Amino acid sequence: MSVIYYLTLILTSLLYIYISIRRYVHSCFIMQLEHYSINKFFKWLMNNKVNKKLILPVISSLINIIIVFAFDVNLFTIFIQLILGLLTIPYIKYKHEKKKFVLTNRVKRIFVTSIVLIGIILSLIYFIMNKSANMGIILFTSLLIINFLVFDLMLLAFLTLIPIEKYIQNKFIKLAKAKLLTNSKLKVVAITGSYGKTSTKFVLNDILSKAFNVCVTPNSFNTPMGVTTTVNNKLRNIDEIFICEMGACKKGEIKELCDIVDPKIGILTSIGPQHLESFGSIKNIINTKFELIESLPSEGAAILNYDNYYIRNYHIKNNVQVLTYGIEQSNVMYQAINIHYGTFGSTFEVVFPNKDRYLFKTKLLGKHSIYNILAGIVTADYFKLNMKIVATTIEQLTTVEHRLQLINFKNYNIIDDSFNANIEGVSNAIDILNHFETKKIIITPGMIELGQSQYEHNYFFGEKIAGVCDYIVLVGKNQTKPIFNALSDSLYPENQIFVTNDFKEGMQHILNTFKENFTVLIENDLPDNYNEN
Repeated sequence: MSVIYYLTLILTSLLYIYISIRRYVHSCFIMQLEHYSINKFFKWLMNNKVNKKLILPVISSLINIIIVFAFDVNLFTIFIQLILGLLTIPYIKYKHEKKKFVLTNRVKRIFVTSIVLIGIILSLIYFIMNKSANMGIILFTSLLIINFLVFDLMLLAFLTLIPIEKYIQNKFIKLAKAKLLTNSKLKVVAITGSYGKTSTKFVLNDILSKAFNVCVTPNSFNTPMGVTTTVNNKLRNIDEIFICEMGACKKGEIKELCDIVDPKIGILTSIGPQHLESFGSIKNIINTKFELIESLPSEGAAILNYDNYYIRNYHIKNNVQVLTYGIEQSNVMYQAINIHYGTFGSTFEVVFPNKDRYLFKTKLLGKHSIYNILAGIVTADYFKLNMKIVATTIEQLTTVEHRLQLINFKNYNIIDDSFNANIEGVSNAIDILNHFETKKIIITPGMIELGQSQYEHNYFFGEKIAGVCDYIVLVGKNQTKPIFNALSDSLYPENQIFVTNDFKEGMQHILNTFKENFTVLIENDLPDNYNEN
């Protein structure tokens, strides 16, 4: 064999090692983004139009395997495989921009298991092929087969580890339960809802921290592993209140969290068609959210947003004290009235059950924020806190990052609502944008996970922004089609619409087009698994 042959073989092998690693890491990244749900991973793999780009690497791998077994492995065939590999490169340059891939212990276990599986594949190929064959050819053939099976390898490793992961999760859950039981004075306040729970959690933490030692689940740590990690690593013996955010995508998940932390106070912020795709029906969403309320003891308290139709009309099946709040409903125990908005933020009064009134001021924007603050006020009153101190705390509240966060620049403003993705939230954000006396611009990919109603809700969203915005940037040609259709049907000027598959390109287009006196609303920013690039 010539030196050129071996150099080409080595170069081609290195290329396919690179391609295999990139494709494997990307598959693990998507699995991580989908919270290790194999159903969601398959949905991404099969249904996302973006994943047409995955076809070429698979076809290329299949052709390479056919070449190996149908023809002699010589300089010409290896050169063909080198060309096919080089053609694949543009299709494996995945962007991990919005959320970085985290090398967690679970990912490390998947990596190790995959290496073991690769060893098994190598052994099988060695025994299937002629044992007298050149070892370099055997390894090269194995590499091509592994590249073809790279996603299957990750999935097989993931499935193999399910019993181990379940054992590890149960171990952490038992540790968290035991730790919670050691603090008999600890009161657990749990918060759930289709939207508003994270913002309410941070408001409540600021209020209660003035009077108690408080532990709170960080960011969106609202799954069993997120909650148990917080308890095991963050909860202190001196803590008097544990504020626990609870998220769910299917029935039973809120009950599972309640069984872990045993809440005494439950706050239900809202119910709507968020995650309708995974829940299947609005009835399932309602029953799941009320799993929190119906897990509370009789000496506990349920704090409910009675402006929400689904909450107001639900018949609670256990005997728990109910405290209601709202803005529009007058028959609630705590009602916000005389609301005024401005560039300073918001002011409002709250009428208490004993008919006392207190004035509150906040820098936070919009009606949505007042609901979050109201939930905090009701909880504070339940704990018998001084309302004057509570009012001072509310006046000092700062916006939660990426949730209606107002950022002022010299010549323009940004309302960063990129972590919002629900019907009520986007409507509220548009109303806030409408109060700004500048050019009004929105950049958005629309809303997701709304099941069969997704087109309808995004179409309505398009109609709403058509009546408010001076310029519109849509991110994702396929994802935003309902919004674009609504804009067209509303006779919105086409030269005031810019469609891109890249958020950064959309923002740069705005900054290049407009120079001063404009406000940009960033409404939702989808994770990388929805990237249409």
